[in-house]
Amino acid sequence: MADQFKLPNKKAVVFWPVGTGDSTTLVLKPGELVMQIDLRHLEKADDPEEPEWPIIDHLVRVLPKRNGRPYLALFVLTHPDKDHIQGFAELLKKVHIGEIWHTPKIFRDQSDEESLCDDAKAFRKEAHRRRKAIINRPNNIQSGDRLRVIGHDDILGEDEYKDLPDSCKSRPADKVREVNGVPLPNEFCAFIHAPFKDDQAKDKNNTSLSLNIVIWEGDKYGQFFFFGDREYPTIKRIFTTTEAHSKNRPYLNWDVILCSHHCSKAVMYWQEVEDSKEVFKSDIMAFFEEYSRDKAGYIVSSSHSDFTDGEGDNPPHKRARNRYEKIVKAGHFICTHEYPAKKNPEPLVFTIGTDGFDFDDKRTKGPGPAGLGAAVTAARGGTQPPSGQVTFGAL
Repeated sequence: MADQFKLPNKKAVVFWPVGTGDSTTLVLKPGELVMQIDLRHLEKADDPEEPEWPIIDHLVRVLPKRNGRPYLALFVLTHPDKDHIQGFAELLKKVHIGEIWHTPKIFRDQSDEESLCDDAKAFRKEAHRRRKAIINRPNNIQSGDRLRVIGHDDILGEDEYKDLPDSCKSRPADKVREVNGVPLPNEFCAFIHAPFKDDQAKDKNNTSLSLNIVIWEGDKYGQFFFFGDREYPTIKRIFTTTEAHSKNRPYLNWDVILCSHHCSKAVMYWQEVEDSKEVFKSDIMAFFEEYSRDKAGYIVSSSHSDFTDGEGDNPPHKRARNRYEKIVKAGHFICTHEYPAKKNPEPLVFTIGTDGFDFDDKRTKGPGPAGLGAAVTAARGGTQPPSGQVTFGAL
């Protein structure tokens, strides 16, 4: 079954079963332009009960080809934790990567060598190579050398980085509508929510690149929210900051949210004072619920299915899952290692076509509590947000 999987022949977002870690593939132009957000590659399954897919093997097989090599137009790193970058050195050897996006944290972490895994170091080395290539040839940047540094950071003013062209930099509230030099003005937009300027000194999780990505097919679209591994305070700030700028509010809407930090309770349970009791933060859940398009959105946990709540347990957390399940329709919270079944997980594939946003739910043959599939699209009309929700207007 795994060897038979192919990327859809339409625009799509694919969430892979890679254990507790993130690997998301976005088809922007079928057979031409594909982007990848984060990577967790395992040569063989760590858990035979919930086998992970070796994602690089599949990417090499399903990516479009350019000059005889698998071609990935864009690789995006939200932050350099191992479960978001594992296998990058191998990917770089096997695949032509046109462009990479990252935050300044990858440069700043060079002073803390021990904090980075080998693949994060390989990514940082590649980012430096591209930075030097761009500075040496700012008017002739080639595929394979492109990069975009996203976020404010004092380090970008230092001698090594100050000559990086502005075209290779983005900041919160910017809208990026091109990939590897290819303009996609009416088909793709990555709205940058974070990192914020004062994130630069925080831990890696809370400097994560956070994006709201919109993919259009004509006047129909799907909207996808990525938070990296951010926690309650900085996710709340994304909503409050964006709400304060009404023209940007459409980029809070979502059809699919990828759970921050693999369904961590730190998104909605927080200690206001150190060593105090964790308190449930209903405001963040209210934000999520408010901006779900037509209240028919999906929440994806890229994780094994071992949801627990023991003291000190790593994600995924059962308490977080329970909270997410309360704000979506039955069956619209999906764990990548429960779909369609634990022992035989398969990628989740959301598509955007002329009939709108859709999820072909393999758990059910027709409309039902575990998966509404095309019925959701029909009810939604593919494009219109609910009354009172801000839409895009002109693209």
